[in-house]
Amino acid sequence: MRGRKDEWAAALALLEGVASTTGNVMLVEGEPGIGKSLLLAEAASAASARGMSVAGGRADELGRLTPLGPLLSALEESPTTPMPLTRSFFPDGPELLLWLAEQVRTSLERRLASGPLLVILDDLQWADPATIMALRTMPSRLASRPVTWLLARRDAPAGGDAGRLFDLLEEEGAARTVLRPLDEGAVAEVSADILGAPPGRELAALAAQAAGNPLLLSELLTGLREEGAVLVEDGVARSAGITSAQAALPARLHDAVRRRLNELGTRTRYLLEAIAVLGRSVTPAYAARMLGETPAALLPPLEEALAAGVLVATSDELTFRHELVWRSVVDRVPSPVRRALREQVERSTAPLRGGDGGRLLDLALLAWNEGDLSRGLGLAREAVERPAGGPHRQPRAVLATMLVDLWLLDEAAAATEIAAEEADTEGEPSWAAEIPVLRARLDLAAGRIGSAIKHAEVALTTAEALEAPMLVSSSLSVLGTASLRSGDLPGAVRYMERGLVRTASGMPPPARLRSELVAARIREARDGAAGGMSSLGEVYDALPLHLGALTGEPAAAAWLVRVAMAVNDRRRADAVVDAAEDVASRNPGLSNPSVSADHARGLREGDAEALGRAVAGYADPWARGSAAEDLGVLLGVGDGHRELAVGSLKTALTCYGAVEAVRDAARVRGRLRRLGERCRHWVRTAHPTSGWASLTGTEQAVCDLVSQGLTNRHAAEQMFISEHTVAFHLRQVYRKLGIHSRVELARLAAQESGHRRPG
Repeated sequence: MRGRKDEWAAALALLEGVASTTGNVMLVEGEPGIGKSLLLAEAASAASARGMSVAGGRADELGRLTPLGPLLSALEESPTTPMPLTRSFFPDGPELLLWLAEQVRTSLERRLASGPLLVILDDLQWADPATIMALRTMPSRLASRPVTWLLARRDAPAGGDAGRLFDLLEEEGAARTVLRPLDEGAVAEVSADILGAPPGRELAALAAQAAGNPLLLSELLTGLREEGAVLVEDGVARSAGITSAQAALPARLHDAVRRRLNELGTRTRYLLEAIAVLGRSVTPAYAARMLGETPAALLPPLEEALAAGVLVATSDELTFRHELVWRSVVDRVPSPVRRALREQVERSTAPLRGGDGGRLLDLALLAWNEGDLSRGLGLAREAVERPAGGPHRQPRAVLATMLVDLWLLDEAAAATEIAAEEADTEGEPSWAAEIPVLRARLDLAAGRIGSAIKHAEVALTTAEALEAPMLVSSSLSVLGTASLRSGDLPGAVRYMERGLVRTASGMPPPARLRSELVAARIREARDGAAGGMSSLGEVYDALPLHLGALTGEPAAAAWLVRVAMAVNDRRRADAVVDAAEDVASRNPGLSNPSVSADHARGLREGDAEALGRAVAGYADPWARGSAAEDLGVLLGVGDGHRELAVGSLKTALTCYGAVEAVRDAARVRGRLRRLGERCRHWVRTAHPTSGWASLTGTEQAVCDLVSQGLTNRHAAEQMFISEHTVAFHLRQVYRKLGIHSRVELARLAAQESGHRRPG
């Protein structure tokens, strides 16, 4: 069995125990779809091959009305067999139970008379009380007979009667096996079996959303293959024929998810659909406020969803256990229903609009995530003027964050200062980290790289002391971006490896996507477009659900288009442009979404006019430089537009220089050199003649890359200079530091990094 080597070995050992006429019990449990039934079926086949008799049955929800139903079914006995009617029997009377138990005992004895017996019972989480009681006593009573028991149930937070049965049997010596999700190697093997070839990068990223659940993985990949969405080329299975991220999930998977949700009550299903629209993770209090309910009223359906394994509880949130299940639930909620949900939220909040800023802030965040930026911004402004109720103590900080996202720098700075003034009166410890994060983002947008790093380091130290993962991720996001722009790629990689994306898992969608974009940009800088794309699958798929996230980084939509086109993924490039244009159409009063859409569309279609509008329209200098660079590259293709291309690239160089984007400026100078233009870019600075302080900025960058193990050629690629230039700078470094090898350089660089590392 794929990925189940240890569990299968335990099952085989169990069968060998039966042959020695020793009573044995094996308990199997795990989440729905994890492979319990497959393990039981394989064990039944192996037992039959050994000449053993097999009695297999399963419990179900409706069968709880039939006492001892699973055992009777396994032993091929009918509970309707005629019985001596000496008196009246109630369906659940003790006489009936005794008679049925005698039927089970007699049937077991008859089956054991012909040889060893394996009894397999599945889905015992639904077993009736009489079955639970029988299984509590029968294994020990028949321990001397050649019978063994293979029992399975779904795991559940509460456990229930079946959980207590498993605990008691384990105390008496039963072997207990918990099936875990498949590891990456097993997922790859299963994927190759289903698809007929190893999956390509895009399909592998989609398969990872099954989180190692065999049923979800099988239904996903089998459905894609049946719908003609898989194409095998050069021995690799790739996606084909999928027109949008929303259509990426096949009908077969939707059907599997629907069957699972149909096991739940109607109210629980409705609740799951409602909170799925709010995001994959949500706090109970937030869901209650959004739906106009009290947390106590939501407790029964939430407990049912937790018991069924659809939701799992973290320290402060409820999360859909599998991303594929969450996406399927959201996909099945029609757009009119989403609009109706927003209207319901607004109606539930209307009575409080005169006084509760917290409720207004909820509406602002919901509108923001759905791409209605103008409305979200207006509600946030209104929330600032109202007293905040409940857990919402920082509406001004949220407003400032929204303004920074839209790069309205003057207003964002003012809002941040207001929030800072109220830090003492609010009394929230997290303000000590939130305010520096906002200031760091403002500094980054304005090109003050040094100041951005300083504020972000303060925020990171405070957030780590407070054990606030969301603020840790926000700080790492700024530090990673600042390091990348300044040309410190090793530093950016270190910030990414400290948990840039991992700590963002519980953040609101725009902030979470911002962290994922920063991490992907760092990977792209280190490993090329394929490296960036390797971690962007979830980002592309989430865009239709969280349109407002496209404003979280300047020129984010254009960058996503650029990466998709670099790996020839036209479908995803189209999806990004469609999402960006959707945001722009919803916010005609805001210029930034429209400019972002022009930039993304200009890149996808090679439209110089659209790129020119983006250059003229961006207020953020780095984004303007990005659009100007894209325009220069487009004009530089072919003959006849060289002067225009050079002019556009020089505009980009000026913009990057204004915000200290050293690495981007180096890339543009390389493009200009290929067009026959050379730009002087060095600055005379007084340096000591030896020691670490004597190194120039370029020499320090070479040191950082080489000390990380990069060859001269790879370092040259990262810095956009020639390999010979790297070798020249490396000789200068050796001379100034008085060393003769890369080993010595790596040792000195590690020591220097330890001195410079904050904290």
